[in-house]
Amino acid sequence: MLAPEVQKLADALGQDEFVFYYQPKVSLINGRTSGAEALMRWNHPDGRMRLPKHFIPQAERSGYITEMGLAMFPRLLTDMQLINDLHPTLVTSFNLSAQDLLDSRMTNLICMALEHKVIEPKQLELELTEASLLEHDNPIVRANLERLTNCGVTLAMDDYGTGYSTIDTLSQWPFSRVKLDKGLIQRMVGSEKSATIVQASIRMAHQLGIEIVAEGIETAACYDFLLHAGCTHAQGFWLGRPMPLSDYLEFLTVDRRWSGLPIGLIHMATLDHIHWRQALVTEATLLAFGGHENCGEIHVCQAELDHTRCKLGHWYYGHGREFAGNPHYDRLEEPHQRLHEMGAEILAAARSGIDRVHLTERLRELTQQSTRVLELLQELESEAMISQIMPPQLESL
Repeated sequence: MLAPEVQKLADALGQDEFVFYYQPKVSLINGRTSGAEALMRWNHPDGRMRLPKHFIPQAERSGYITEMGLAMFPRLLTDMQLINDLHPTLVTSFNLSAQDLLDSRMTNLICMALEHKVIEPKQLELELTEASLLEHDNPIVRANLERLTNCGVTLAMDDYGTGYSTIDTLSQWPFSRVKLDKGLIQRMVGSEKSATIVQASIRMAHQLGIEIVAEGIETAACYDFLLHAGCTHAQGFWLGRPMPLSDYLEFLTVDRRWSGLPIGLIHMATLDHIHWRQALVTEATLLAFGGHENCGEIHVCQAELDHTRCKLGHWYYGHGREFAGNPHYDRLEEPHQRLHEMGAEILAAARSGIDRVHLTERLRELTQQSTRVLELLQELESEAMISQIMPPQLESL
């Protein structure tokens, strides 16, 4: 026998009163719609459309949230098939409660859909809050999350910036994306401290190889700040309000494009390169003059020697391709590759017992080569910023 409030939710499920609304997300890499978050709405018999805050807390407290998720996920799959028939690359986010992972029913349902190719793993993202995970941290939850991530599903931490142990949680769970809480985003407009926290969070996520979504974008100024800060995705009323599937499908037929030159990521790549050079100099010095026995304990002083796998290389052959055709970008590959070759040669010489004078000279040559790479990055960043500010018709004046 269900409690009266829970019975209302069960009746609403049986009468198909719950629907999904879709709020678009925009890529700050290319300025195009990258997907949407599926948000539940209750089309109540009294004629009012009720928001999740009016029924999700009740469902979570009663434990009925899992039954709702199991009932609504097949509907989401049908919607996603229509969405991805139009745009196969779009990602749809589905809010999952940690309670859904306390048994294997939801995990089995998702994995079965992927195994039967109803949707592709890259088309689905699961969002969980940190607080929910911390409350239900046990081996069953971890095992089900591992199954889902092994299937290729993206896992996103929702409401990032509201928990007390967020950084530690990121290190313990297989998140590949975080969502900056909309409250933090909206406070940064009038708070230098909040803006600094946002910038630091974006930088930290970048260092961890995690993409970041900013929620609550309500102005062009907020959007531009995040673009220049190196954020990769944005969501908010200024970009698009939650809308029924029919409106979302129409939304997708219009070729909308927001500002999308990933200027902030050039700055990130510049910092990454400086850190790489510092790591290589440290490693070479320790190898040549002692202290190298401690170098491997923490991977701080071990520089990646493959130019395609360092952080600058990840940017160049990934998001940086948006700049392909720009002469500064195109000229960057050769000196960057040569720089890594020089790094490998220096480390080999350090291991073989090179003397202090010759090592210093080799490191000086490395720094000069690094300066060439940095100059190209800075020229690319300056040109991108000018083109972002100036309308195309004015650039030739």
